[in-house]
Amino acid sequence: MPDLTTHLAFTHLVSRPLRLGSVRLPLYVGALLPDLLTRPFYILYPPAYFVVYSLHTPLATAVVALLLAELCSQEIRRPVRTGLLTGATLHFALDLLQKHIGSGYYWLFPFSWKSFDLSLFWPEESLRWMPFLVVAALLVEGGILLRRTGAHLLARSRQ
Repeated sequence: MPDLTTHLAFTHLVSRPLRLGSVRLPLYVGALLPDLLTRPFYILYPPAYFVVYSLHTPLATAVVALLLAELCSQEIRRPVRTGLLTGATLHFALDLLQKHIGSGYYWLFPFSWKSFDLSLFWPEESLRWMPFLVVAALLVEGGILLRRTGAHLLARSRQ
């Protein structure tokens, strides 16, 4: 699976130009949520892998995201819900692109035990692409900063 840095950089690249405001933090948390629900448990206790594996599915992640949003105050509940679900969707979009030796992810769990993927890259290849994604994210951030600075300077020169 793509690592956490790759998930964050990809989410940043996709979302940063959109001016999301209050949805940005929940978006990043949502992009990490499927791995946060599973990795700590099966890293600390490897036999737990087969128990927590079902949490790395769209349905389970959506249920957890909706429950987390309910813990927030009424005013921010909707943006938190939107951010968490959108981030998780971006996470699963990256996971769908990878190859697997054995069975892949069970996208339709608990309704189906069939796994499928698009088999475009091996999971460890994300480590090779991570520097490019991070640089691209920094370039997007720099471009946004330059655009804001340029607009600010242009407005000043007109006064």
